[in-house]
Amino acid sequence: MNYEAVEELMGVSAPWIIHDIRINKTYQRVEVCIGMARTGWFGSRRAVQNFRGHHKIWRHVNLGALRCTVRVDYPEGGVLPDASWAGDDNSGFTHAMGQRIFRMLSEGIALGTIGRLMDVDADKLWQFKRGLDTGKLGAEFEKMMPPSIENQETAQPVEEPEEILPEASCTIWHELLNGDKDLEMRNLGLRLMLMKLRQQYSSAKDDDVRLLKAQQLRLYFEKNQGSTGHEIEQIRGALQ
Repeated sequence: MNYEAVEELMGVSAPWIIHDIRINKTYQRVEVCIGMARTGWFGSRRAVQNFRGHHKIWRHVNLGALRCTVRVDYPEGGVLPDASWAGDDNSGFTHAMGQRIFRMLSEGIALGTIGRLMDVDADKLWQFKRGLDTGKLGAEFEKMMPPSIENQETAQPVEEPEEILPEASCTIWHELLNGDKDLEMRNLGLRLMLMKLRQQYSSAKDDDVRLLKAQQLRLYFEKNQGSTGHEIEQIRGALQ
């Protein structure tokens, strides 16, 4: 096994090294074991410091066709490495995996679809989303919202501005979520969803998670324009 090549692919660098790679061909899984190189060791390059079994395991992005987990051995009470192949104490995913899931959630993709696309266990995915909703996770995802798509010339007629909902970064969504603005709501589903999102928005600890809540609120309007016309008119009126 060419450990150096796998380190290069995963971005593992000193003082961390991959000291073992365990492949299960039956279940198409691989576990990559990472630790800190033992200093002053004249034996195998793959010798690592012994932390008496203290470790953390996260689900990582797949390595080829193999479902990948990463095990990191580190001192109890020590600081976890700030690397894409490691994760947060409260997360079951590495930063790289968490960022991919976060981006898909921000685009309004359903949990079931994410689970199938990413081959993720439903319980871990639900716990991750719960962590985002309660503000326990999300601070490490910097600028992970989907970039805006540049305007391109098209032969199709351009929609009038009043027919387009404002972007999730628009102040109106955040005013609705923090309670600074209210709507006269005729849609019961919207009323219940807004109550839930307001609670999650108020407990969020960083702007990335708050923007995710705004994305979810906007997506509800987008998917239910036929039944939220009265509320959409008020939003457009507030922007004029």
